[in-house]
Amino acid sequence: MQPQPRLSEVVDAIMRYLHSHPDAADTVDGICEWWLPKHWRVDARYVEAALLRMQVQGLVRCRENADRHVIYLRADNPSARMSGQ
Repeated sequence: MQPQPRLSEVVDAIMRYLHSHPDAADTVDGICEWWLPKHWRVDARYVEAALLRMQVQGLVRCRENADRHVIYLRADNPSARMSGQ
């Protein structure tokens, strides 16, 4: 089993995903499953820590969806601005 990646590596992987998919938005669990390399085994709390760091840096933001799940997306997501999110 591979060791857990460094926090900076998780941040970089999320940024690469958002660069390739600028309108992406997902929960922490979805980010763990779909946005990160498949061979990584990353704890959801670790991804939350990376997302918090990214929020502080102004790279991502979060919002609640209709089901009250917290969704993360690019901070400058043009679709979210247009819909008033």
